[in-house]
Amino acid sequence: MQFLSLLRQAPRPLAFGALHSFGSSFGQTFLVALFVPFIGASLSINETEFANIYAGITIASALCLPFIGRLIDRIDMLRYSLATMVLLTIGCLVIASAQSVWMLIGALFILRLAGQGLMSHVSMTGIARYFDRSRGRALAIASFGFPLAEAIMPVTLLALIAGFGWRATYAGAGVFIVVILMPIAILLIRDNAKFREAPGKTEKDGKAASTDHSADQDASPASSHPRLFRSRYIWFCMPMLAAPPLVMTALFFHQGSISASKDIDLAWFAAGFTVFAITSVIGAFGSGPLIDSHTARKLFPYHLIPAIGAVSLLAITETPVMIPVYMGMLGVTTGFATTLRTAIIPELVPLSEIGAVRSTLTAVMVLASAIGPAIYGWMFAANIDIATTLWITIVAMAVVSMLSWMSERPGFYIPPGVARQTGE
Repeated sequence: MQFLSLLRQAPRPLAFGALHSFGSSFGQTFLVALFVPFIGASLSINETEFANIYAGITIASALCLPFIGRLIDRIDMLRYSLATMVLLTIGCLVIASAQSVWMLIGALFILRLAGQGLMSHVSMTGIARYFDRSRGRALAIASFGFPLAEAIMPVTLLALIAGFGWRATYAGAGVFIVVILMPIAILLIRDNAKFREAPGKTEKDGKAASTDHSADQDASPASSHPRLFRSRYIWFCMPMLAAPPLVMTALFFHQGSISASKDIDLAWFAAGFTVFAITSVIGAFGSGPLIDSHTARKLFPYHLIPAIGAVSLLAITETPVMIPVYMGMLGVTTGFATTLRTAIIPELVPLSEIGAVRSTLTAVMVLASAIGPAIYGWMFAANIDIATTLWITIVAMAVVSMLSWMSERPGFYIPPGVARQTGE
C-alpha cells in the first residue's frame, strides 16, 4: 500500500525514473549479446574477438563516466536526459550501419556510455535527489524498468531480428527512442521545476536556499573532488560496492565450467535466471521500506549476506534442484544493491554532489564487472579448482562486508550537516 500511495503522490517523476532504467537496455550487455552472432557474421568477427573488443569498450566507457556523469549536477535534468537519449540514438544508428570494426567500436562505446552508464545515471540520480523520506521506495519503483526490460526486450528483439534483420532492428531502436521515449520524458517532467533543478548550478550561482547538507564548507558545491573521496569511509566501502558486479558477472560468465565441474546440466542455471529476475525485484521492493525505516547506511554492510549464502550453497551442492535456490539468493542481493548503492549517496554528500559521486562509484562497479571474469580465468589458469575458487569468493565477500561494517566506526566519516549538528 505504501508503494501505491507513493505512486499516487508522484507518478510522473517515478515514471521518468522507470522510463530511463528501461531505456538503458539498448546499451546493456543482455541486449547487445543478442546481436553478437549477427554482427560477427556481418563483419567477420569471431566471438572471442568481439568479447575482447567489448571488454575494452566497457572499461573505456567506465573511465569516461565520472567526467560526463558529474555534469548532471549542473545541467537541467530534462536537457541532460534528452542529450543522453540523442547520444543513445546515435549509437543505435551507427551500429546499424557499421561496415567496419572501427565503426562497431565507436558505436559500442556510445551505446555502453549512454545506455548502461548515463540512462541509468539519469534514472537513479533524479529519483535520489527528488525524494527524501520515501527515497528507498522511490528508487525501488524506478529500478523496476531494469527487470521489465530484461523480461520483454529479448523476446521482442529476437522476433524483430528474425523478421527484419539485425541492422533494421537496431535502427528501429533508435527511432523508438526518438519517437517514443523522448516525448514521454518531456511530458513527464517539463513542468516540474523542482525535479529538473540542477542543485550544483543553483548553489554555484547563489540562487539555491541553504540546506542542512550544504552547511559543511569543507568541500564547496562546485568541487570536482567531493569530500567523501577524501575520507577513509569510502575506501573501506568501495570493495563492498564492487563485490556484487564482480562476483556475479564472474559466476555467470563461467557458469558453463561450474556446471561441468559439478556434473549439473547447464539448463538448470539457465532456468535459474527466471528465479533470479523475480527475487531481484522482490529484493529491490523489499529493501525500499527498510531503507526508509533504517537508512541505507545502516543496511549497507549486510546486503552481501544472501550472496555469501548463495555461493556457499553452490560450493557444497551437487544437486541440480538447489541451483534455482542459489540463483534466487543472488537475486536478493542484486535487488538490495540496486537501491542501496544509490540511496546511500544522499545520506553522505550534499545534493549538489550526488551526480559526481554516483557516476564515479558506478564507474568502479562497471570496471569490477569487466575484470570479474578475468580474475576467475586467471585462477583457473593457475590450476585452482572451482571448489577452491568458490570458497575464496566466500571469504573475500565476508572480508569486504567486515570492512564496510568497520567503516561505521566513529570518526571514519561524518556527512555534511551532521558535523554542524553534533557541534551545537
